[in-house]
Amino acid sequence: MKSSSYSTTSPQRSLKRTSGVKRCPMVVVSWLVALAIFSLIVLVSRTPSAAEHTRADKTVKVKNQIIQSSRDGHVIVECKLDTPHDTSAPAHGILHITVHRSISPLASDAFLNMIKSDHFNGCYLFRVVKNFIVQWGIESPLSDGQQAKVKFDKVGIDPPVTGQSLLNVRGSLNFAGGNSGTGQVYVNINNNLKPGSLPFAMLDDKSMDIITSVFDGYSAGMGQVKAVKQGADEVKKLFPKMSRIEKCWIVNDD
Repeated sequence: MKSSSYSTTSPQRSLKRTSGVKRCPMVVVSWLVALAIFSLIVLVSRTPSAAEHTRADKTVKVKNQIIQSSRDGHVIVECKLDTPHDTSAPAHGILHITVHRSISPLASDAFLNMIKSDHFNGCYLFRVVKNFIVQWGIESPLSDGQQAKVKFDKVGIDPPVTGQSLLNVRGSLNFAGGNSGTGQVYVNINNNLKPGSLPFAMLDDKSMDIITSVFDGYSAGMGQVKAVKQGADEVKKLFPKMSRIEKCWIVNDD
């Protein structure tokens, strides 16, 4: 009787175990498929951080991408400076700027993306403080009167690199207020060793000769910013000796 009872129940248990084994791989496969679909959705939905450079009805997406160069290399940028409303002014020539990406990669890439977007083209040197700084980066409206609207991402602050980080010395270039979101930069005319954000680029001696020849007789608060935002005609009328960055371009990336 014991032998007969054992032979009757054993096949049922065996069947249940076999069925469970078959269901287990199906569950695993289902979970793997669901996970793959979810990962694909996340990947597609992620978009690179981008800044919008808008003039009139044209919007150009400027990706905060890394310029194709070695992290250990420097990128050379040139900018043509002129004083368009006063042909007798001495301030004109090519500025040579060495961008130190290996030391300040975040600020450097933000600046280079502004160069690629033509942001600085046509920007007046609206703030010139004698023996201190020269600043630019506010866009003027187009010839049709449409106001330029510029927005850039505010990047993080590059950590200091012991023995390598640039200081705010003569010829060093930095973002105004240490904030790339404004799109404004300044160059130090003299050494300025007060605590603050670290520069990311340097102008050579020849370029600094051009910078120091920029007219510095307009005192702060005379309405330079307002004039620049209104356009070239207003600048010509009120500040005819104000210099301007005509165009910037990337020369090479090592």
